[in-house]
Amino acid sequence: MTQTLIVTAATMYDGQTPELSEGVSIVLADGLVQEIHTDGAKPTVSGRQLDAGDGTLIPGLIDAHVHIGAVEVDFGRQAGVHPSSLIAFMMARRLRHLLDRGYTTVRDCGGADWGFKQAVDQGLIPGPRIIISNRMLSQTGGHGDMRTRAQTEEHCDNHGQFGMVFSIADGVSEVRRAVREQVRMGADFVKVMASGGAASPTDKLDRAQYSEEELRIIVEEAEMAGIYVAAHAIPAISIERAVRAGARTIEHGNFLDDATAELMARHGTYLVPTIATYVMASRHPERYDDPPEVTAKVNAAAEAALRALEAAHRAGVVIGSGSDLLGEEIAWLNQEHHLKAEVLGAPAAVHAATGANAQVLGRDDIGVLATGRCADLVAVASNPLDDVAVLGDEAGVQLVIKDGDVHRNDL
Repeated sequence: MTQTLIVTAATMYDGQTPELSEGVSIVLADGLVQEIHTDGAKPTVSGRQLDAGDGTLIPGLIDAHVHIGAVEVDFGRQAGVHPSSLIAFMMARRLRHLLDRGYTTVRDCGGADWGFKQAVDQGLIPGPRIIISNRMLSQTGGHGDMRTRAQTEEHCDNHGQFGMVFSIADGVSEVRRAVREQVRMGADFVKVMASGGAASPTDKLDRAQYSEEELRIIVEEAEMAGIYVAAHAIPAISIERAVRAGARTIEHGNFLDDATAELMARHGTYLVPTIATYVMASRHPERYDDPPEVTAKVNAAAEAALRALEAAHRAGVVIGSGSDLLGEEIAWLNQEHHLKAEVLGAPAAVHAATGANAQVLGRDDIGVLATGRCADLVAVASNPLDDVAVLGDEAGVQLVIKDGDVHRNDL
């Protein structure tokens, strides 16, 4: 049994209502929210008191698209530079950094395995709870095949034991087995590369990958195991295929158009934009040593990202929030909220990282401050519905509680 905590603050955003409650007291015990009182009402129990003063209490943030294992921006080289043991410690440092910034749940879209999830759950390392997909599924020559044109099959390297690892599978029988293998290793969902991407060396950003038949088999196998499929899909044709095949979430979706957004809305498919990783890389090319073709893909994805977000918003697609930041790019963590707010407004951007992300992930225990939910709570210095700059900001985050345990307290 955990200690009873009573957290008070001037205001609260509950992850659902687009306005703040005032005069708030929240009682946390046994890892859950037990009571919420507003307008100065007092709790019915006693316990340790934490006062956030003029700050705002919000649910623990959720990042629905991370790659904990991408400890280097050039993740294709990291296994050749660092041994797996060192990469594991670097991944643990990234997890702590995320929790420090107020992220109490993350969905790892490829790279982290069951061992990292267990290390956090067992208290061996501090970090957010992790939802894992294990290895990402890619066709030969697809977004997960990091071989250059000069490399033969004999030189195929899967980038180490963990970090950024892929399962190359072609055809119905291979993708069926690949999904079953991820399930065997404890996957909470399946991540599939349904289109080209910026980092892969031999494909095109706007080209579809995997046939609709292969995608349907991937979804079928996932659903038989009681899990879902998240599809990396940049162009509209790939988004359409993934939606028709039954994918639950579309990751990135940079070239989403109005017609495809309406298709997503009709099917109840969720969008997890990852705008910052493209826009910030495009704005700071000096930080990279990319070949011209990769730079061109990054710029194209960045230029289209906000238009795609507008299309999704117009169509009524539920929009989540992911960062997809690699290596040292994690310093840009709060930029995702800034960029979303430019299109959606600050309240919707905050909702994307809390209540909407819980809906995207199919979780009714996180993302919202309500009785019976996980005791994940963050205190920020100012009202995030006015200015999202405080979200994920090192100075702006003053208190981080996960499962009722105080991780960080700068009150």
